[in-house]
Amino acid sequence: METRRPIPDCIRPALTTDDADAVLRMMETFCRHFSYPFDRQLRRNLIRHVLENPSLGSLWLIEPENEPVGYVALTYGFAFEFGGKTALVDELFIEEGHRGAGWGRRVLRHLQKAAGDLGVMVIHLQTEKYNTRARRLYESVGFVDQDRSTLTWKK
Repeated sequence: METRRPIPDCIRPALTTDDADAVLRMMETFCRHFSYPFDRQLRRNLIRHVLENPSLGSLWLIEPENEPVGYVALTYGFAFEFGGKTALVDELFIEEGHRGAGWGRRVLRHLQKAAGDLGVMVIHLQTEKYNTRARRLYESVGFVDQDRSTLTWKK
């Protein structure tokens, strides 16, 4: 069974309708920042789908002083190469005014510590090639470049 526990740094699982609304609002900002397409209704449905089906993944809010300032979307998969259940940090977003305060590091450390409780053998993440700041953060907490290319087929 999946364990979703808050940690003292104000990082907690998104579970309620209000949480879903906060994540949706920040997802729109995330998508605009990276020039990704944003379909509000599709995203709303996907958030609800993950919240109703925790075997697919989990959403976490970064919430100092009870005000959401970021989120992370963790999704699950499976790989023989890595010995079983895998996780992907699908989206990690911190609002601009709160970047540089260590929230990204805290979230990643929390996910690494929670991996055992979640049954996760490996956590993957991706970043745009130009995003050297994010890459330095990821490498500083133990993520390594697998020297592979990610290829995508889309229906």
